[in-house]
Amino acid sequence: MSAFRIVWATGILFFVAAIAFPSNGSARTRQNGQTLYVPAYAYIYHGNKEAKINVTTTLSVRNTSRTESIRITSLEFFDTDGKLLRRYDDLPAVMNPLQSLRYVIRLDDDSGGSGANFILKWEADRAVDVPIVESIMLGTGSSYGFAFVSQAVPIQ
Repeated sequence: MSAFRIVWATGILFFVAAIAFPSNGSARTRQNGQTLYVPAYAYIYHGNKEAKINVTTTLSVRNTSRTESIRITSLEFFDTDGKLLRRYDDLPAVMNPLQSLRYVIRLDDDSGGSGANFILKWEADRAVDVPIVESIMLGTGSSYGFAFVSQAVPIQ
């Protein structure tokens, strides 16, 4: 299910596109680990000549369990061509119940291109509610601003 919202905030138009958010009544699956693919963008195109607008990308990881910790065991960032750009070496990271982590790709880092992505692996000692993992991209200009969200997809 997709949602699209236009929100006015302090005179700037923000576009927020939410992709495939589960409905409030949907059941959450339980797992003891996954490998997730998370779409991300270092820039997007606009206009007839494919001009680029750089965006700041935040990878958000949220442990949704109220009682169990999870471990982020691997996180990698790839560019449009699938080339590994960054491996986060400060892992494994233990996430306490309801804890959130974030990883930021700066506005001036356009190395990922328009088809960048993260691969994230997590595990738990027992089956837990799966974490919410999404990338949030934000761009601004002199008279506009926009944000959009991509949710992770399990690939293993």
